[in-house]
Amino acid sequence: MGAVGRQVRPAGLGRTVLMDEAYEALLALILDEGLEPGTPLRIDTIAKDWGVSPTPLREALAKLENTGLVQRVPHRGYTVAPLLDDSGFRELMAARLLIEPYSARQACERDAAGTARVLAERHREMMAAAAQREADDFRAYLQADSAFHAAIAQAAGNRFLAAAIDPLGAHVQRFRRFTGGRITDTEEALAEHAAVLRAFEARDAAACEAAMRTHLEGVAHRAFGH
Repeated sequence: MGAVGRQVRPAGLGRTVLMDEAYEALLALILDEGLEPGTPLRIDTIAKDWGVSPTPLREALAKLENTGLVQRVPHRGYTVAPLLDDSGFRELMAARLLIEPYSARQACERDAAGTARVLAERHREMMAAAAQREADDFRAYLQADSAFHAAIAQAAGNRFLAAAIDPLGAHVQRFRRFTGGRITDTEEALAEHAAVLRAFEARDAAACEAAMRTHLEGVAHRAFGH
């Protein structure tokens, strides 16, 4: 399997980049282009093809290693990590059920109205993407879904919560891209997200927590059938 490289830099990535910018560009490369497990991520190759310094790429890959999306293999460097198996996905959903309902409650208590405005926009984006049923590429739907959850994590006002939730969503995107082919639960998922949105609009923190829990339980149920 060949190493990753591009002839041009990703859009918006200048020659002088910070680690966070390199991290986002590499994350998009892994998720949006559906890189297969084991694909080499050679720092020198990517730096040359993107025309950037290898230092922020090295730092970004180290950060991605902590998320579990890439792994460092002795004598080979970084590669795209294996996909989660069913057991790993169950662990992932268990972690989300522990963290995200609490995050939703915190976000509602801090800024229900402001969060509701952001969530309404993300929900509209999800509905628009879901309407494109003839398209095989469901990247836009997954991105809007991820942004919905990320908005709640950010609004909770706890950087450690946000840092914990961010890679969980990325794993879900990658799992569904490789194993789902097409998303078939948009009707249920959109209804569940709408319930979360309504709870924020009502400024009901307990309802926000409950609606998020119901949504995540629904995701797990649809993934495993029980």
